[in-house]
Amino acid sequence: MFGRRTLLAAAAALALAIPVAGTTGVQAQQPPVRIALIGPMSGTGAFEGQLGLEGAQAMAAVINAKGGVAGGRKIELLTYDDKGSPEDGVSAAKRAMEQDNVDMIVGGWFSAVALSMKEVTRDKIITVMTSSQHPKVTEEGHKYLFRLNATSAMMSEFYSKAICERIKPKSIAFMNVNDDWGRLELDNYTKLLTGCGIEVKGHEFYNRTDTDFTTALTKLKSLNADAIYVAAINTSQGATIYRQIKQTGYRGKVIASAGNMNPKLVELSGNSLEQVYSASPFTEDGAAPSLKPWLEQYRKSYKNEPSFIAALGAQAVQTLAFGVDAAGGDPRAYDKIAAALKSQEVPTVMGDLRFSDKGQASQSIHLVQVQKKQIVSVRD
Repeated sequence: MFGRRTLLAAAAALALAIPVAGTTGVQAQQPPVRIALIGPMSGTGAFEGQLGLEGAQAMAAVINAKGGVAGGRKIELLTYDDKGSPEDGVSAAKRAMEQDNVDMIVGGWFSAVALSMKEVTRDKIITVMTSSQHPKVTEEGHKYLFRLNATSAMMSEFYSKAICERIKPKSIAFMNVNDDWGRLELDNYTKLLTGCGIEVKGHEFYNRTDTDFTTALTKLKSLNADAIYVAAINTSQGATIYRQIKQTGYRGKVIASAGNMNPKLVELSGNSLEQVYSASPFTEDGAAPSLKPWLEQYRKSYKNEPSFIAALGAQAVQTLAFGVDAAGGDPRAYDKIAAALKSQEVPTVMGDLRFSDKGQASQSIHLVQVQKKQIVSVRD
């Protein structure tokens, strides 16, 4: 038999063992903010998908090392392969939402995938599209949809001015990928460059699965244009095109499409990209406070050099973390998150972002050039 004193002591000990709301002490760890990262992890765009994933992971590591987002919640990234295919992108988005119950989505590395995927996520979940440039991605203004990269019109407006005023070819020919983005690039630059007096002599299209471009490039060379503009979004494909331009004996200027220059492309292209211009929102000499710690984490974790695509991955994670902080740590408070992103400047590795009411980001674009196998900013 237990005495009364023994029972009281046991009851007191039990009371001390039971946590009481509002008391200090070790608290249960908050569940993570689960973000689906949907990108081309296989297929022709696999390298770009890997860069985006690395950039996102490096930024998640930086944020988590500082305690995570509001409420002490850490960021957890779940990876899905869209294979660069709209159908696989839609399937991945459905699986992320319906089976894995993620809190937020990052995707849209290719415009075709973004255009299909946005209809699946529409008004259901905060979604950040990354490198896609097609204007229709944000044209309709889905309330939970945001896009980081400049539209093709925004990019071409900046870059065409640099081509007209700095590169100054008298005539130009185009080598474009045969998809919505490639055709849009051709239309935009044809209008803008002819507007400043540059003669457009012709163009050739290629497919994403092509591996030999000699025939098309030989035709372009025969046009005797002062410059050839190459619209290539795939690193390995782009490197082959640049090498084969040189192999044809073409001696004019080569201009790389905006947003698609990266250190691996320079490496794979040999000397074919020396002195070639491009345009990019990312430069390593930027002044954003979060840039240096991200660069350090990236280089510590990965063999690839930091690039625009990797920076977009980082920027996507920063954008979502900012939104969660603004919502007091609740990643499902979508209306609050969307309102905060559309009304405040979002600090990122590429500077402060300002989103329009339709979710389109506005950020600085820089002229860059390959000099001694390094991508450097071109300053006036």
